[in-house]
Amino acid sequence: MNSNKNSKLLFIAISLLLLSLCSSYSIQESEALESILNRLNAKKPSPSEQESAAEGVLRRLLPTHLSSFKFKIISKDVCGGNSCFQISNYRSLSKGPAEIMIKGTTAVDITSGLHWYLKYWCGAHVSWDKTGGVQLGSVPKPGSLPAVKHGGVTIQRPVPWNYYQNVVTSSYAFSNCFMWSFLHLSSLSCSDKDV
Repeated sequence: MNSNKNSKLLFIAISLLLLSLCSSYSIQESEALESILNRLNAKKPSPSEQESAAEGVLRRLLPTHLSSFKFKIISKDVCGGNSCFQISNYRSLSKGPAEIMIKGTTAVDITSGLHWYLKYWCGAHVSWDKTGGVQLGSVPKPGSLPAVKHGGVTIQRPVPWNYYQNVVTSSYAFSNCFMWSFLHLSSLSCSDKDV
């Protein structure tokens, strides 16, 4: 009976030791991640530069709608410390006919908000050419864009980093991919006839 009790105590002691090691590792990992995020935030372009970058995307995508959208960088504090974008109706008596305000914590978040609005309120499609490409025929003319629900919408991003493109795309989608396919097939001892 005493041996059984000692085994249980040993198990509890080992469990507590492992738990303390895991929690200290998590704290160190969390501190390292926070340090990286702080360094990245220090290098972030100014709000006006980011708003201009988002306007550049709109200028290339829908040049006729430049006056229909207003973009604004907001603090992550507005979104509970996370990246997010907000879409709302906007009327400016002094600056012209802006219809939709898109706010985001970065230029990437603002353009994600623009994509969200075009997709879900205007029925537009923006993607790679092979998956349909840019289809903006359903976007109404300036001055008649669909209003968002009262109070607007806020979407929090699920990850702390957002990338412009799939980071592995350049590793397989380049002009010499047939050569890499050949090398891969030859390493498997098969020919292109087998495929």
